[in-house]
Amino acid sequence: MLRQDVDSKQVWEYFLENESVTKNNDLKEEIIASWHFCRKKEVDPFNGIANEILDTSIFEQKLKENELLLQLAKPHIKQLTDFLKGWRYMTTITDRNGYILFEQGERTVSYEANKINLTEGAKWVESHVGTNAIGLALRLQKPISVKGYEHYSKASQSWNCTAAPIFDQNNEVIGAFNISSLYRSINYDYILACVQLATESISLSWKKQIEQDIEFMKKSKANQNEDSILCTFNGIICHLPNKLLPEYKNYINRHITNLSRETNLTKTQPHIPILKNKRIIGYQVSVKIPEKKNGIYFKGIKGTSSSFQHVLDLVDKVASRNTAVHLFGETGSGKEVIAHAIHDNSRHMKGPFLSINCGAVPESLMESELFGYEAGAFTGANHQGNKGKLELADGGTLFLDEIEEMPKSMQVQLLRVLQEKSVVRIGGKKAIPLDFRIITASNQDIRELVKQGKFREDLFYRIYVFPITIPPLRKRSEDIKYMIHDYFRKNDWFPNWQHRLEEVFEKAEWKGNVRELYNALKRCEILYENEVPSYQELEALTSVIDSHSEHQSEDETYSFTEQLELQKIKEKLTRRAGNVSAAAEELGMSRATLYRKMKKYHL
Repeated sequence: MLRQDVDSKQVWEYFLENESVTKNNDLKEEIIASWHFCRKKEVDPFNGIANEILDTSIFEQKLKENELLLQLAKPHIKQLTDFLKGWRYMTTITDRNGYILFEQGERTVSYEANKINLTEGAKWVESHVGTNAIGLALRLQKPISVKGYEHYSKASQSWNCTAAPIFDQNNEVIGAFNISSLYRSINYDYILACVQLATESISLSWKKQIEQDIEFMKKSKANQNEDSILCTFNGIICHLPNKLLPEYKNYINRHITNLSRETNLTKTQPHIPILKNKRIIGYQVSVKIPEKKNGIYFKGIKGTSSSFQHVLDLVDKVASRNTAVHLFGETGSGKEVIAHAIHDNSRHMKGPFLSINCGAVPESLMESELFGYEAGAFTGANHQGNKGKLELADGGTLFLDEIEEMPKSMQVQLLRVLQEKSVVRIGGKKAIPLDFRIITASNQDIRELVKQGKFREDLFYRIYVFPITIPPLRKRSEDIKYMIHDYFRKNDWFPNWQHRLEEVFEKAEWKGNVRELYNALKRCEILYENEVPSYQELEALTSVIDSHSEHQSEDETYSFTEQLELQKIKEKLTRRAGNVSAAAEELGMSRATLYRKMKKYHL
């Protein structure tokens, strides 16, 4: 065993015992982070033989799904055979999830590979077999080599492996190209360059082929049907008929399933395959646009869940009447959006929409804010007097949010205004007639507050005529993707990794409801404008409260800039599996600075 191998083995053994590495080592930061990742995933360092292998039928389906990938990759394998002749190696192609689709190599090398299930159908990712080039290339989305004892698990430590990811037309990873050898390679840099060149060429060929296939489909007879959508063989929408373009153009380059899940479009028949040289290059999907369920004008986010559609049905029923409406829902669930919808579809739609948060106005100012005052009514009053919100809402709608926070003395005065349909300013004597619609809202069950004597019963009966309960986001998770796309559209931001974002955000709890979701999307746009976040980094964006609320006192708050810095630090630490040195380098600061900031943010 060479001295370098002895040193690497000692570093590996030290890590297993101490969960850290010795100071003097030549390991790449990616390897150290991967070891921590494997430890966290409880991978057995003394095993590492692949234990997940697809059965024949599922493997055949995988091959069919990745037909184009293999077709484009195999010529490069043949070319490498000439370049690397006599180097005793094997080549593998995997799909995006690390399943080996194709394996080719010298008989003696393949024989040894079979012993650890480095074979077709096996899943070769870090969480299954430990640190390895295929798993790292797929997770980090970059070329990398893993040699000998850099592998976390014993089964792979007699191998030297180099892999690089392959990308599709949207720069999403679709697979990996790997070269593995049981023997010391002559030049690792040369092998890495060969693999990287091959994957770049495959990725380019993929993009060109997809472009050609799309052009072929657009010119084909399939495109003559004005009710049909065209998508690629893997379900990515590439063309919409003219009548669908204005409303659905943002679905181009997204998967066809998103369209059916998030819109009212329905498929009228199975996908019709489009063939080119006996290869399925795409599908023709016929759709039908159903008539709208209701005629309300709604400029908020509708969503597709049955619970939210029920809310819109109630809005449709009550909007045209002058009935008082009470909205009940958790903070951030969209009560003001619904109040706007009621106003926009009422006879008061051309009048003003006035909103006041009763919990945000100090009690001492509440009376003048609502009722207004005459000139000289009190010290400091405007010499011309001032109209209150009740008077300003005349001819329109007054929305009182957090009505439960209104002082009882003010509740009496509001009740009188609703009964007499007129208001008298502070310091005034003249009753000013009013015609407005009142909508109230609360995040507490106002019926319980009445029972507890915290809210006047007579006012309750005036405002609680038509109650509408707005479901929290966690009870209508199917609407989350719809909201994400609405954010993309409004901000003209369409990241090519949006599928990953959707997958993570759809599983989150969103205790702050719609408001928290939109805040997370804003942070995401700022933090990852020019880079692709990992799954862990996206997950960190969805758990801002849980992550540091237990350390933060009630008085302690962070500015928006500090919140962004905190988020960035957490994400880099997560990506580097807690390795402070690696995270500091990626953040562009010294270890001491990072430690100081970690202390500041209680990390």
